[in-house]
Amino acid sequence: MDKKKIIILYSTGGMGHKKAALALFKVLSERKEDVDVEVVDVLEFGNKIYKFLYLDFYVFLMSRARWLWGILYYGSNSAVFDRLTRRLRGALDNKSLPGLADMLAEKDPDALVATHFLLPSIAAILKRDSRFHARMYTVITDYGPHSYWLSDHIDRFFVGSAQAARELSGRGVPEDRIDVTGIPTTDEFSRVFDVEKLRGEYGLKDGKKTIFMMSGGFGVGPIEEMLLSLNSCRGDIQVITVCGHNKEVYEKVRAMEERLKYPLVVLGFTDKVAELMAVSDLMVTKAGGISVTEAMNSRLPMILFASVPGQETWNEIFLTQSGAAVKAGTAAEIPSLADRILLSEQVYGEMRSRIDRIRRPEAAETIADVVINEIRR
Repeated sequence: MDKKKIIILYSTGGMGHKKAALALFKVLSERKEDVDVEVVDVLEFGNKIYKFLYLDFYVFLMSRARWLWGILYYGSNSAVFDRLTRRLRGALDNKSLPGLADMLAEKDPDALVATHFLLPSIAAILKRDSRFHARMYTVITDYGPHSYWLSDHIDRFFVGSAQAARELSGRGVPEDRIDVTGIPTTDEFSRVFDVEKLRGEYGLKDGKKTIFMMSGGFGVGPIEEMLLSLNSCRGDIQVITVCGHNKEVYEKVRAMEERLKYPLVVLGFTDKVAELMAVSDLMVTKAGGISVTEAMNSRLPMILFASVPGQETWNEIFLTQSGAAVKAGTAAEIPSLADRILLSEQVYGEMRSRIDRIRRPEAAETIADVVINEIRR
């Protein structure tokens, strides 16, 4: 039986898109008797303006102008705006990524799987290309769909929750094209670690509750304010904080350690997030789609704070309504929420039980099964 070819498309404009793509790549690579698979960063094809918008300008909005991001997100999410601009967006995206469509046509895959909304944007153009024959799949990496994820030419959408499926259906996507699979993460987040050994390796102290603080791969968010607020915790805590690629924030956090009343482990960018979640009792984070999914798969309760308006608002709603997380409106609210969760076995146990009801650690495997079965047929 001939092998089928699958190309996974992602974008480094947002680390979550890449992490979801690599989770799928890992699973599909293990099915080497069935498929050949490769991953492609669409930004490698982008012109200078496109790369600026999806990298530098995006980081600026996340760190300095979230209010502007909110306006752009909600303004572009209306059904009217979508109808008026969808074809134009597709043409601009295709033109801004010279060579991408030609590369895809030349490789002639049996399936394209995208963890970024670029594929829905150009799907109509690809379908009109007689050289292109692939089925097209989109993995939505947040728990709610922006109109940029919509397309009449995507063969199947994979979403993280029944709530996201209802939203997608309400935007006109046929229900038989929507699968509730969960959002893919690597299997390390549901792995059983030797926690005692890891705690020693990270210099964590016995008898203290460990709070894990994340602010995304770009290290944006009020990390210093959050750390200082935790001085008010009544519980006996220690904190791990990850500053991502943001070296400025890393240095500021290191410089403020003497002002903290608890032990602190400071890390820059790390690929050991699964280990850090395994040794932690609670996570304080903005509601990035992949980050919160990794925490759920690690059965780690969350306090959500300083989330980005728009896509992360979807995630906050899903998690808080499900009881998997609580939301802090200000940094000053974080300590009391942390104490309520960490000092009560009942509250902590209930949050973990609610996480178990909605977590889908097998998402990558499920998506791989669907794609392979369909292209085989």
